[in-house]
Amino acid sequence: TAASADDDNTVRFVSPKDVNTTFEQNLATGDLRFQRNFSAYLGDFVPALPAPQDAVKLSQNFLATNGLQPSDERELTVAHIGGLRASSIIGDKPGPVIDKLVTVNFARQINSLPVIGSGSKMVVNIGNKGEVVGVVRHWREVSPSKKIAATETYSEAEAKRLALAQMSKEFGTTSDFEILQTKIAYYDNNGVYLQPVYAFETRVINHELGDTFNYVSVVPAMISAPEALNLRVTEQASLDLIKRNESVKPTTVTKGFD
Repeated sequence: TAASADDDNTVRFVSPKDVNTTFEQNLATGDLRFQRNFSAYLGDFVPALPAPQDAVKLSQNFLATNGLQPSDERELTVAHIGGLRASSIIGDKPGPVIDKLVTVNFARQINSLPVIGSGSKMVVNIGNKGEVVGVVRHWREVSPSKKIAATETYSEAEAKRLALAQMSKEFGTTSDFEILQTKIAYYDNNGVYLQPVYAFETRVINHELGDTFNYVSVVPAMISAPEALNLRVTEQASLDLIKRNESVKPTTVTKGFD
């Protein structure tokens, strides 16, 4: 059965055979989410899960069979292979830890540069005997929009100053920052544009709390950015993608559908 689009322009479908099997899609962005009934996986059930690389192949086949692959399959990259583990209680003691799912996280690469942010990603959950239990897809097809002149972009030194100012505002004057590496990436906030950004992997030393941790500061590469980044906490998968790619100068802003 289908429900009409709600305030966030999302249509939701519920299986007439199982109310816990659902599908939803945003009509404006095309983002979709599918979830199969997970109740059979609860308790002490031990599913027969595929090996990580087999899970990747199963995920790719599922996306292709259902028309969910990007038009340029070279853009789709494996960002991370994880899973879901659960434990139960036997009497008053913890039971065994059981692997319930294999989760394949896909990200995007354009012009040899990683794409980070809330968009441009797919997640496939694989369960018992290769069953696809759930899918999340945030992906828009893109096309080159325009060339970027050098005068339209910040230099790396200028971007570094912006990043340090941004982090000082966020973490306070009691913190010091050591920039470990600088990368160029594209940023997708699930809006209209993919735009080039500087990503600074930074060690933050908070003297007040006595804490040290790594953080990724993202700064627009363009002086007049075509769209606000709406920055969120950068996920570890994004950091991994940045680390795996060499710095490459972007030549285009990539534009999604209007």
